[in-house]
Amino acid sequence: MAKRQGVSEVTHLWELYEQGLEYQTGIGLSEQIKQNIKYFEGKQWPSPTESTKNLPRPVINIVKMICRSKKASILSSPLSIVYKTYTQGTDISKFNSFASELFKEMGQELLDRMAIDSGVKKGSYFYHYYWDKDAVSVTGKRDGSVRCEIIEPTSIFFSTPAQLDEQKQDYILISSTRDISSLCAAYGLSKDAFKEDAEDGSDVVLLTRYFRIGGEVYFEQGTKTKILVEPTPLCPSHLLENTENQTQVAQIVKAHLYPVVCGYYEKREGSIYGLSEIEGLIPNQKAINFNIAMSLLNAQECAWGKYIALPNALKGQKISNVPGQVLIDHTGTGNGIKRLSGSSVLEKPLNMSSTLIDITRSISGASELMSGEISAGLSGTAIAQLQSQALLPIEDLRNEFVQVKRKQGLVLAQFMRLYFFDKEFITLKDSGEEYFDVFNSSDFENSIFDVRVEVSNSQKATVASDISLLDTCLSSGQISLKTYIRAYPDCAISNKAELLELIEQEESQKTYTDKKEEL
Repeated sequence: MAKRQGVSEVTHLWELYEQGLEYQTGIGLSEQIKQNIKYFEGKQWPSPTESTKNLPRPVINIVKMICRSKKASILSSPLSIVYKTYTQGTDISKFNSFASELFKEMGQELLDRMAIDSGVKKGSYFYHYYWDKDAVSVTGKRDGSVRCEIIEPTSIFFSTPAQLDEQKQDYILISSTRDISSLCAAYGLSKDAFKEDAEDGSDVVLLTRYFRIGGEVYFEQGTKTKILVEPTPLCPSHLLENTENQTQVAQIVKAHLYPVVCGYYEKREGSIYGLSEIEGLIPNQKAINFNIAMSLLNAQECAWGKYIALPNALKGQKISNVPGQVLIDHTGTGNGIKRLSGSSVLEKPLNMSSTLIDITRSISGASELMSGEISAGLSGTAIAQLQSQALLPIEDLRNEFVQVKRKQGLVLAQFMRLYFFDKEFITLKDSGEEYFDVFNSSDFENSIFDVRVEVSNSQKATVASDISLLDTCLSSGQISLKTYIRAYPDCAISNKAELLELIEQEESQKTYTDKKEEL
């Protein structure tokens, strides 16, 4: 792929876009993703033909089951980004508190789930962080903030697709489909300005390219026929305008990281676009569906026995297989109508499908142990240990996601240091009380940061485990019935208040009776 660099590349946005599409077509990315989505959604049979119109079309969607299991396993352990610094005099706790608040504002947890979902189904996931000047913060002010979106794998393109590190790319190009009205409002142009760009009369492909000049990240935007935003530093211009020492700011305040974070599910050899879980499951899914379909067809055709009738034995009577139907044998011999015994239903295809399902689950790492389906007779601790062992084959997938989270932390720290000055945010005191604090990036301009991702390997607490613990404490006499009911999960009991009131009434009555007996 030809490479162009610097400001001169601004006239070649559409050319770079077409080159990116050509590469994706060459590796079959778009068609593979379409097929993956169809199989995940259960659209696993081709249209019927004349010869297959009577063939049953069952879908035993093992693709969806395995994908859900893998996604849940990767996300099972909570991940948190923690900033460390070795610079003396730096209040890193405020930096971490503000970062945590930003992640909440962006809905980073939901974005992570969407990203892993994209990875499992499509092979890759891409975060795009950007500054939204109209964003409303938790304080209720429309003073702008950093936001994030998940980019479709088919909508992002790289200067060197074989390079897995996004920060080593000469440029990153993102395409999005926008309607003309929104573009006119955003860029102050009339609809006629986009007339040549709108292929279907209402939608326009908007291109955003990130690249570097002298190590600093710039961006530009355009369509097929025009440039909408000339090359502009990612570093906000107001920093330079409102600072007396221009030289110092130019040296310190500079965006050097692309605001894009890339991740893949499984590595595709020689490409930044990964492999999904589904691609290897499709042949097995086809075989499972076909074997079960053949068993159903066999049962369908053998459900009713066949009849042999001599000429004129029926005389227009229709055999309907209705229970209790009476047929008259007009031959008078008693042998004019005879029912043949039906053939037995073939069980071999069903057994083969069951075996194929078990093998597929085992090879893909989505065994019963991982999903906790064989829990009868085992304690909660034993189940957790077995599941922990079953999750070992997908540790690499989770570790890849941990590295992605670290890159998220680096990109967010860059936005925090570039864009936020005297920003109010909500934080907590040691007592747990909420209060407003102020974050100022200038307090950290000379600090050197390290980003760490903390992983909790413990099993997530569940209502069932809470109830089990309470049952143990009650049976051993360590807590009273009243304490037991008070601590019982609200979602698992509908009349907690009434029960507590009845217990207190009984206690009061018992106290009154005891005193009366004493007198």
